Amino acid sequence: MKKYDLVVIGAGPGGTPAAMAAAQFGKSVLLVDKRDAPGGECLFEGCIPSKVLENAANRFEIFKEMKAFHIDVEGKEQIHWEAVLEDKKQILKRRSMGAMKQMERFPNLEFRQGTARFTDMHTIDIDGEQIAFDHAIIATGAAAFLPPFEGEGVKNAWTNAEVFEKTELPKEITFIGAGAISCELVQMFNKLGTKCHMLERSERILKHIDEESAMVVQEKMIREGIDVQLNITFGKIEGEEGAFSVSYTQDGEAKVLETPYLLIATGRAANVEGLGLETVGVDFDRHGIHVDETLQTTQENIYAVGDCTVGPKFAHWATYEAGIAIHNIFAPMKHKTDMSKLSWVLFSDPQIASVGLSEADAQKLGMEVSVERYDYAVDARAQLDKAEEGFLKFVIEKKSGIIRGIQIVSEDASSLSGEASLIVANELKAMDVMKTIHPHPTLTESFGKLAQQIFFKSMMQSRR
Repeated sequence: MKKYDLVVIGAGPGGTPAAMAAAQFGKSVLLVDKRDAPGGECLFEGCIPSKVLENAANRFEIFKEMKAFHIDVEGKEQIHWEAVLEDKKQILKRRSMGAMKQMERFPNLEFRQGTARFTDMHTIDIDGEQIAFDHAIIATGAAAFLPPFEGEGVKNAWTNAEVFEKTELPKEITFIGAGAISCELVQMFNKLGTKCHMLERSERILKHIDEESAMVVQEKMIREGIDVQLNITFGKIEGEEGAFSVSYTQDGEAKVLETPYLLIATGRAANVEGLGLETVGVDFDRHGIHVDETLQTTQENIYAVGDCTVGPKFAHWATYEAGIAIHNIFAPMKHKTDMSKLSWVLFSDPQIASVGLSEADAQKLGMEVSVERYDYAVDARAQLDKAEEGFLKFVIEKKSGIIRGIQIVSEDASSLSGEASLIVANELKAMDVMKTIHPHPTLTESFGKLAQQIFFKSMMQSRR
């Protein structure tokens, strides 16, 4: 029986960097995945494909905005959907093959396609072959969660995994759910001319994030013609591709929506079935594998990272956890994860970026904070770009003056999130940010201007 120092199950943004880091430590490593190439769902069905669509949609939208900049374009704008799909295919191939080439640099790292299952705490079965290991990392990710809706139509609906398989641009789509995936996709397709409906059980979209930020996006969706229906109680979902029927109740009134295409985006479920976790006593539920702050499972030689665990489900968080897990397996001193400095970006329109704690997060921790805000409506760069919608917020711990969280709503929030991450990670105060000289006219000036605003406000209060 072949034996490895480390077996990594799952070759996504958590598993692949974990395997390469262990190989750099000089350990013998086996990386196994159901696919024939590394990348995981983030590469093949998630973040990267959706950003190909985002790029196409945003550039297509520019034609509609040109009149605001006094530019006339002759002719009718047109999107070549089949070319967009080909771009996606080539980018995915390039990135996956790039990861494979990186792994080939390590003779002590082996990649294998197959289905892995634990048979005991030091053995896995890969399609009938027994493999021994000292340590294991589970990085199997997550997949779309389908609620138990009534009706046969659910099994025929799309998830984010199938939406890019249609070779023609859909003329109409109904989205069930108003979380991050759904909100990104609905605006992208709407920009391309697809008629879009959104049905959501809650009273607003993006119910798990800062309400003020979410409402900016929701209001823009409605202005742009997206049919947003909230406070929905779902009935039966019937039909198949080309002819779906969604029954629901809203404000006591029974309604039926007929739609050619249906996409369900109602959350994520960890990929834990079939791994044999029960056999080795690793605790888990639908939300994921239970790990401690060191990413160790209930078995000391088995760790788990990324979307398959109970916790944040972001590609960059999985990569961050991969480094911590490898350190904790092979280095003498243990490191712990720190969610208080987590950052993420929602590629909606406008974009939403969040770093560290929101005001609600701070309140849950019993932390007394003040929230300071800068509106982009007064910003020079935003005015020049005719993108005045949005704001920058600092969540400041009153006791220490440290900026514990930053929220950004802006057309270009993703580009601003790096500075926000550095501020929160280094526990800077407003005075520290104010010392930074930001170039003019740029959106990054907003950090310095908000810091100045906070400084002068404190000066005024101290004089009272």
